[in-house]
Order: sequence, then C-alpha cells, then structure tokens
Amino acid sequence: MKIAFLLASLANSGPIIVALDLVKVLMEKGHECQVFYFKDKMALDFPCPTKRLSFFMSSFDFDNFDIIHCHGVRPDLYAMLHKPLRCKTPVCTTIHSFVFQEHAYKYGPFVSKITGRIILWATFRDNKILVLSKHAKNYYENYLPLKKLTYAYNTRVCDMSASLTEEEKKEIEAFKQDGDILLGANCNLNLNKGLDLVISALPFLPPNVKFCMAGKGVSRKEWERLVKSLGLEQRVLFLGSRPAAYRYLPFYDVYVMPSHSEGFPLSLLEAAAYGKAVVCSDIPIFEEILTDEEVVRFELDNPESIVPAIQKAIENKVLLGQNIKRHFEKEYSPQCFRDRHLKIYQELIGIV
Repeated sequence: MKIAFLLASLANSGPIIVALDLVKVLMEKGHECQVFYFKDKMALDFPCPTKRLSFFMSSFDFDNFDIIHCHGVRPDLYAMLHKPLRCKTPVCTTIHSFVFQEHAYKYGPFVSKITGRIILWATFRDNKILVLSKHAKNYYENYLPLKKLTYAYNTRVCDMSASLTEEEKKEIEAFKQDGDILLGANCNLNLNKGLDLVISALPFLPPNVKFCMAGKGVSRKEWERLVKSLGLEQRVLFLGSRPAAYRYLPFYDVYVMPSHSEGFPLSLLEAAAYGKAVVCSDIPIFEEILTDEEVVRFELDNPESIVPAIQKAIENKVLLGQNIKRHFEKEYSPQCFRDRHLKIYQELIGIV
C-alpha cells in the first residue's frame, strides 16, 4: 500500500510523533510511505522521503497514492482545497484531542468556539475521521457525521536502548539521592496538565518524595513561583525540554498524570511500556483505557485525593508496573496500532 502523510510540520509534538510511529510500523511490513509537511520546523527524522509543500500551490499528486492521511487542520484544509473532484483516493484524518476543551485552555472559552469549529469544518471532504478513543468518538458524534467517525488507539515506539548522556545522568542523580522517591512527568507545562496539583501535594508527602518535570510550556514560571512559595526548591526539578524524554523513565519511581483533559497521552504509553507505576486523574479517557489494577486514580474535583493516591502507588509500584506493562503489550502495542490503521485503510479503499 502506498500512503501519503500530510503534516503541519516535522516538529517534536504529539500528532507528529503519532505519525512517525505509524510510518515506522507500516514500513516494517513493507508499505510505502511518504511524508509531506508545510511549516519549516524540523525536529523529527522520518525513515521515508519527506517533502515540504506550499499551502497555496496544488503541487501534490493525490492520485499517486492509495491513501492520504492528514494530521492537523492545515493538512485537512489543504486536502479540502486542492484534492481534485474526480480523484478517487480516499483521505482520512486524525483528530488528536478534544478540540474545544484543549483550545479553551490555550485561547479562552470564546476563541475556542471559533477555532474548534474551524478544525471540524476542515474535515468536510475527508472520507474518514479517526479519533483516539471510544469516548472521543462519542464526543464528536455531536459535531461530525457518525458514518465518518472511527477510533484508533495510539502506541509508542520507544528505543529502549536509548539512555541519558553523562551530563544528564549526573544532573538527575545529583537530584535523586539514595532513599529518595522520584515522581516524574514528561509533557508540555500548561495548566491542562495539572502538574501544580503534584507540587501542592509535596508538603503532605514524606520529605524524600521529589518531583521531576521534563518539558517546556507557558505554565513553567507560574509553577516555579509556586515551588518557591512552598519552599520546595530542593524537592522539585524543572529539566526543560529534552529529546526523547522517556529516557528519564528508568529514574522515576512513579509517573504522574493529573491532566484535566487528554486525547490519548503518549507519555502515559511510554510509562506503561517501561513498566512504571502511574497516578492519574479520573477523566474519561483514563477510565476507558486502564483499570484500577494498572493505575491509581484520584478525583480531580477533590485535589487533596492525589496525596493518598501517590502514597498507594509508591507502596505498590512493582505490581502496578507489571500490570500496566502487560496491558500495554496486549492492547496498545505497535502491532495493535498498525493493524487497526491498516484495517481502516483497507475498508476505505474498498468503499471509495
């Protein structure tokens, strides 16, 4: 099968990482992939030919592929505007988040109503719209044609042989002393991620419990002020943006994900692949994909409940880690991810 991926850029962001993982697993099975992108932000290396497109030039040959798979609003708009009416090649797209919720955190509730509708409108000519969970499918049934909607769970293809540089290792080992328990999170630092709840919980946990964050974002300065106000400078480490941040997972005792909203969190899958105990919020996506045998949940409406949740995860970290790793390999492995997408592609080719 010959598949074209239309991406906004090659930046190190969630949707692009998903596309990269999909390209990798498809090419392993002999499928031919090509990647086309618009913005000149190049951080990820794809194992296939890549080419930059001009949004306003219709230089892309839609008929040259069996499937066109878009990731993002700009690729969707490009396909909507430039795909010839006579072209029979099916176009599908993946929506990677709950757009109205995500944009409300980014831009405010009023603007999010406009930007969210633009994203949905851009899928008008797509033959199939993939979302990341059953919950997301139910959510988007209120906005998009039911016959176009389907879902495909994410995966993560991690290089388990990748390790920290000597400098990175010295930094984390200087922070995590013998006997310390390290909570970790690898993500964008924004309010939606809820990491301030972990910081606020630290004074109620033993002094050997510390917290490390790998990532950058608009909330970092606010959270640094929170750390200072609570006198936690020796217990919280902001690493900043790090490539392949999953390399830090071997140093974490518990992975924390107190998010207010998520599409299908890649960093949680990384933690699962590494067999890490996880504490997460009780939002619907986590309820759908993981059981209480695999994670410890706390109630977002009761932020104080994160403290006993962290304590429980620390006490049961070995068993929780074993359970979540087993579940990842059964339900969210790269093979499951590939097979689900191939099934969707094959159905599209058969019905278009």
